[in-house]
Amino acid sequence: MADSENDAILTEESEDKLNCTVELSDSGPWQKKISIVIPRDEIDAAMSEQYGDLTKTAEIPGFRKGRAPRVLVQKRFGDEVTEQTKLRLLARAFEQVEDDQDFEILGEPDFDPGDIVLPDEGDMTFEYEVEVKPEFDLPELEGIKVEKPIFEVTDDKLDDAIEEICKRYGTLKDLEEKDKAVAEDVVRSDVTIKVDGIEEEETLIDHPLRVYEGGIKGVWVEDLEKVLKGAKVGDTKTCSAEAPDTHNNEEWQGKKVDFSISIKAIRRMIPAEMNDDLFNKLGVGDEEELRKYLSEDMERRADNEVRQEMSRQVMDFLSEKIDIELPKKILARHEARALQRRYYELMQNGVAQDQIAENIEKLRSASSEQAMAELKMSFIMEKVAEQLEIAVTDAEVNGWVAQIAMMNRRRPEKVRDELRSQGRLEDLQDQIRNEKAIDKLLEMAEVVDKPLEADKAPKETAKKKKTTKKTTKKAAKKAEDKGEDSDKDESTAKKARKKVKRKPPSKKDADD
Repeated sequence: MADSENDAILTEESEDKLNCTVELSDSGPWQKKISIVIPRDEIDAAMSEQYGDLTKTAEIPGFRKGRAPRVLVQKRFGDEVTEQTKLRLLARAFEQVEDDQDFEILGEPDFDPGDIVLPDEGDMTFEYEVEVKPEFDLPELEGIKVEKPIFEVTDDKLDDAIEEICKRYGTLKDLEEKDKAVAEDVVRSDVTIKVDGIEEEETLIDHPLRVYEGGIKGVWVEDLEKVLKGAKVGDTKTCSAEAPDTHNNEEWQGKKVDFSISIKAIRRMIPAEMNDDLFNKLGVGDEEELRKYLSEDMERRADNEVRQEMSRQVMDFLSEKIDIELPKKILARHEARALQRRYYELMQNGVAQDQIAENIEKLRSASSEQAMAELKMSFIMEKVAEQLEIAVTDAEVNGWVAQIAMMNRRRPEKVRDELRSQGRLEDLQDQIRNEKAIDKLLEMAEVVDKPLEADKAPKETAKKKKTTKKTTKKAAKKAEDKGEDSDKDESTAKKARKKVKRKPPSKKDADD
């Protein structure tokens, strides 16, 4: 390109640059207060340009198009031109701040353009606050020490998985009034909710609660299982908890919440028996085939579980080495994004809709500390990806969308359109980027095998355990006798919940 052409472009860029004064000050972690003064001559020039364009196209009665005097154009379109000029000056000022400063602005400026007035005389002055991307240094990424867990399929693991399947295909039994609730029973109750500082109470009618750690109405109740255990029909149990700062009801945030739970009915799961009826539902011929499928499924999932554990170690290392202060405003906004990311993960793993709802509620009820950790890691992983030059292609996004669609038996294009319309596609791209960055870090890591823990090592047995009707009857007997031995059953149930998460496919599905 000729020098004269370069000079022309530079001159044009120089003329387009707004002559304004910008002052910066810190207003909090990751927040900047920006004060801008636009001088009168810039305002007048912008007004003249607007009127110059308008007079060429304005239609005023009695005058040909573009021939009306400017004074008449001003009288008829003055308010509109003033508003358009103001918005144009604001846009140029925002663009210049982003171009001239060495920080990256997150989101939109925190201000209302309607509050800013374009003065008839003198300079235009306004200020606003923005959130900016945090600045921090990454530790050395080469050679992070990672322990690789050793996974083995044992008879104990298969027994636990079969016990969980029997429970999943069991039937709920209504207990008598004299019976006491034990771990994992389902309690139907009327729940009265009183929030500190709010006069009106809220009541949930026939609300189901599981005798297990969990939450009520988006509030995590730490000792809910302890409160409900031992209750009988007709009892009223009370408990209290603090609503998280990120609760979806702003009036509840950070406040004490009192719950009064009136027990109306208790139901207990009686595990299914290992018989032909159950085998037909599972799509297997007998218990031996079921155990074979479960063993193969555990092996298939082992690599993913091992990778997740190794990934966690890498992220823990980064989190410990990097200190970032996070403001509550960003934390609240991150809560919604964290819910969306968890939603993708559960969909990809083929988790049932009711289980997704349960996990989303747990995430919503998580403490501010946990949400802060997730937000902190999202910024760390973004910077790691930048340093490692990690990029995400359309083909990779389409691959993940196709996997989600397959798990949910939907058309990929429909899933992609839904993600895009809901603003989730960008979050999916971030998740893919983070996965690729973790893979790269693991390639660079110093990996050593992690020995089996003593309590998790496979047990030496003289012969293979038999778990046909004996196993099922034992599980059923334990369920019936839970009131007498609830602590032991509770331990077994918690262990089993960590195992099989979805039912085996039919033979046809397996072949496909």
